Amino acid sequence: MNENVLKHNGVLGMKWGVRRYQNKDGSLTPVGQKRYDRDQREVTDKPKKADPNRWLREDTERSKKTVDAVSGLVSKGKELTRDFTTPKKKKLDLSKLTEQELREKINRTMLERQYNDIFAPTEKASKGQKYVTQILEGVGATLAITSSALGIALAIRELRG
Repeated sequence: MNENVLKHNGVLGMKWGVRRYQNKDGSLTPVGQKRYDRDQREVTDKPKKADPNRWLREDTERSKKTVDAVSGLVSKGKELTRDFTTPKKKKLDLSKLTEQELREKINRTMLERQYNDIFAPTEKASKGQKYVTQILEGVGATLAITSSALGIALAIRELRG
């Protein structure tokens, strides 16, 4: 058997024998009750004509929510990497320093900068940080394409009527 094949049957994270909309005693969960009430309303409102696009519409709404949630996570991840890459500088209270101490601190800082410019490696990001950034950029691009394709498909469906 090919080991590079990923198969999944069912709902991710579900346990065997556990129902999504029903408790063990047979009563409905709040989500199950909401779904049951909706189905009953549809049956009593339009007994002869069911909406064939209802499941499609619900799937598209779920897809939109998923895309929005994941794109929000990607932007949060980029913000976090930005926060970790920018060093935070401490503010000194200059009124408590003498002129000599201030000159010494400035000279020390200038020497450190010169040393880093000459001898420090040009790449400041670690391998892990580069890898995470690369993944986030790839996921962001994929989400952008997916969401635009989803928007186009929804617009076409609405135009068709």
